[in-house]
Amino acid sequence: MKIALVGPGIMSIPPVGWGAVEILIWDYFMELSHQGHEVDIINKMRQSGADQFPNTQYTRELIGEINAGDYDIVHIHYDCLCHIIPLLTAKKILITSHYPYIDQPDKHAGDGFQYIFQIMCQNKNHSIFALSKKDYDAFVKHAFDPSNVYILLNGANHNEIVPLDREGLYAGRTVYIGKVEARKKQKKYSNLSCVDFYGKCDDSNFKTLACYKGEKEHGELMGIMREYGSLALLSDGENGTPLVIKEALMAGLPVVINRHSANDLAPNLPFVDIIPDDKLDDFEYIERVLQESRAKKNRDEIRKYAVENFSWDNLVNTYIRNIS
Repeated sequence: MKIALVGPGIMSIPPVGWGAVEILIWDYFMELSHQGHEVDIINKMRQSGADQFPNTQYTRELIGEINAGDYDIVHIHYDCLCHIIPLLTAKKILITSHYPYIDQPDKHAGDGFQYIFQIMCQNKNHSIFALSKKDYDAFVKHAFDPSNVYILLNGANHNEIVPLDREGLYAGRTVYIGKVEARKKQKKYSNLSCVDFYGKCDDSNFKTLACYKGEKEHGELMGIMREYGSLALLSDGENGTPLVIKEALMAGLPVVINRHSANDLAPNLPFVDIIPDDKLDDFEYIERVLQESRAKKNRDEIRKYAVENFSWDNLVNTYIRNIS
């Protein structure tokens, strides 16, 4: 098939730094191409948020570029571009949202997602590919055609991320990766001992903390991550299990997360500790769980689970079956 993957136009693909959506689009591109499909990434860089609205020069040029490709499939990975769907001429149009609160309608209006959600649910002429069962259920409940809603689990590149064959340099510490922002909760957990934070940060005060280790290029960060004893992420609201958690599992690291970050994971995994909602403010409890997590040394078992469930070749096979 001839497929166009439409990116948000915020940063380059592949990103030089950390951009989870852009990394996922790049991984889809690589695996789809490997499986013999003709794939283009259309990621027209935009200048401002106003570019996303109808009848701007940006929108007209974007539509023209997509339609000129005469694609079998156009897959939009930026839900704010939902308004261009009626103007596209591809045989089939797919759209995926990376908004974390799809299942929480009370947040839609305040976040500007209410209109987008309504447009996406009017899916008579397009398919919705939801990132998790949680999102899938929300779309199915409101979609014009619930049979045209699919689950699209995201994976991680298991060929580039492999476990160490030795003890990690920071095996006695936990790594916490993500853009430093309120939703990711870095400030809340910055006093935990033996936890280091990596990610883009615009907070000058947080940057002065000894536990903040800076922003790294994605490939370098994956190498650093493998040196730790475990990974933690206790963020508020996720539409699927975040990419970094799947990458940590690929690297053989046990993870400490909350329910928001466990949507795609099998229950009762011995290398996944889920902090209950009523314990997210109990720092002594979290410290104990982190210490127990770092003591787990079953890297081969963790890696095996991650590859079987989140390798791109398996997930893209499912993706193609759903499209077909």
